[in-house]
This record gives sequence, C-alpha cells and structure tokens, in this order.
Amino acid sequence: MLPWIIIIAMLGLLLLFVEILMPGFGLFGILGTISLLGTLVAAFKLFGFMVFLVMLIAVVIAFFGMFAFAKKSGLYNKVVLKDRLEEKGFDEAPLQGLLGKVGMTLTELKPFGIAEIDGKVIDVCSTGDFIDRGIKVQVVQITGKTVTVKVCEE
Repeated sequence: MLPWIIIIAMLGLLLLFVEILMPGFGLFGILGTISLLGTLVAAFKLFGFMVFLVMLIAVVIAFFGMFAFAKKSGLYNKVVLKDRLEEKGFDEAPLQGLLGKVGMTLTELKPFGIAEIDGKVIDVCSTGDFIDRGIKVQVVQITGKTVTVKVCEE
C-alpha cells in the first residue's frame, strides 16, 4: 500500500507543479492538492505519525527540487515573464493652457475621438454627445489625461 501512496503523492506533486507553470482553470491544482492531502492522510492513518512526517518532508523537498530542476533546465524562464513595465507618469504639460481653446474634430466623437486643438492632435471626450468629424469644438475641462470638449457655440 505504501508504494501506491508514494506514487499518488508524486502524481499530485506533478499536478501542482503543472498548475504553477501553466495556470489555467485550476483543475490540475485542485486535483494535485486533493491527491497530496489524501496521501498524507492515508499515510498517517495506515502507518502512523512518523511515516506521515517523512512523507511531508519528502513532498516539500521534492517540490523545491522540481523548481530547482525547472530553473536549471530553462523551463522556468520559458514560462515565467521577467520583463517589467517601467511606468512613466503621464506628462500633462502638452495639455496645459488648452482650457477654453477651440479646435476641430478629426474623427467622430462617440463620445471619444481625436481633435486638433491649438495645432496639437489630442485624444478628446465629448460631454456625452456624439459629434461629427469636422465640427468646431471647445475645451471645457481637463482632468488628468482626459480632455473634455463640447460643440463650439460661435
């Protein structure tokens, strides 16, 4: 019976390892956890605390051994993303001084689109209305990156 417990424990460990390297629905992780916990409980009930403790230590060592093997073999680097997105703060300087300026829509605003204001091509948002292309608009609000415009009343 002990060989089957060890085989099922290794299978559970392998399923957990697969779930870690290829996360998805979670089925592999759930099955791996159930099989590992089941084998540990079975080892405790059938053979006592010492066998349970030895199995627990063996499973932990095997788990970290699998990670070490994955890192050495290059599998870990193929699966784990190491690139970082260095976030730059949004430069609001080009938007300064646009409040009240008049421009022309280059695309339809539904309610977002593009307009040319003060010689600059800018992503804009209407006040909620649809605005056709080629309509004069005026900047009524600037909040962060959002430039809000309305149809010019001139």
